[in-house]
Amino acid sequence: MPLSISASEHRKATRALTILLGAMLVYVCSLEVVTRLAFPRINHVWRTIREDHLTAVLLHPSAASNSETMLMVGNSYLEVGVNRENLQQEIAPTFSIAYLPMSGTSYLDWYFGLRKLFMEGSRPAIVGVCLSTRDLISDATYGGSFAHTLMLRSDLLRVKKASHLDNTMTSDYFFDSLSSWMGHRAEIHNWLLRKAAPSVEKLTPYVRPEKQSLPPSDVILAKALARLRMLNQLAQRYGARFFLLIPPTMDVRDASNEIQAAAAKEGILVLLPFQHAELPGSVFLDGAHLNPQGAAIFTARLGPTLLQSLYQN
Repeated sequence: MPLSISASEHRKATRALTILLGAMLVYVCSLEVVTRLAFPRINHVWRTIREDHLTAVLLHPSAASNSETMLMVGNSYLEVGVNRENLQQEIAPTFSIAYLPMSGTSYLDWYFGLRKLFMEGSRPAIVGVCLSTRDLISDATYGGSFAHTLMLRSDLLRVKKASHLDNTMTSDYFFDSLSSWMGHRAEIHNWLLRKAAPSVEKLTPYVRPEKQSLPPSDVILAKALARLRMLNQLAQRYGARFFLLIPPTMDVRDASNEIQAAAAKEGILVLLPFQHAELPGSVFLDGAHLNPQGAAIFTARLGPTLLQSLYQN
């Protein structure tokens, strides 16, 4: 009799565990489906990124209008600092430009991101990367969104070494690369926060973290040049010309002039439409990013700068 009761209880426990695991599987699959299908429809930012990504992958050296294609990637400096339509008008019909900005990204995101875009078939004639000096020398990557959207899974160990990830973060990046839900959960959290508290962004000026001091110019220059060589070689491997665009900044010691001069000696194009601290503080949104007035000023100068610089190269 005790054996019969024990066997019955065992079957019940097994059935309960099976039901629990099945429910968990359904829950996880539901999250994945909702993230892949529904989230891009209700989040215009992520929908734009997906559309930009698809456009970037489909690029060929020449557009239908016979103009050279240009792919411009970068972070929020590109996203809010450049007016897409106005810049296209400035550089047409010589160039046809496509964009892929992702807020929070820096050098490593785009070195590995460009590797993935090229492997996916992107073949622009020109590749431009818009990063500040701080972003260029940063060893950070943009978490799960980077791992899912911009990282080749085969590059995981390279990313671990370059970004100094521990084993836990490396395993997170692996699962982030597989799952849309895992990769975008931070974005979903931020979107829900904005929906629940729409005025929270007004607090940004009051909780802005203090910027860390930049290292000495010689340290910046050595690291920046090495990374520019890698980006240039990557672009050349796939038949594209490369340039770095340094956005306007209020950093007075960002070594951008030194980077531009040193890169020019190696045949690498660095565009610096405005000198550091040249624009007044009134055209900056938060002390770093341009407001609409600043974006209009920057875009108006960027167009002629691109035409002149790329013609010479």
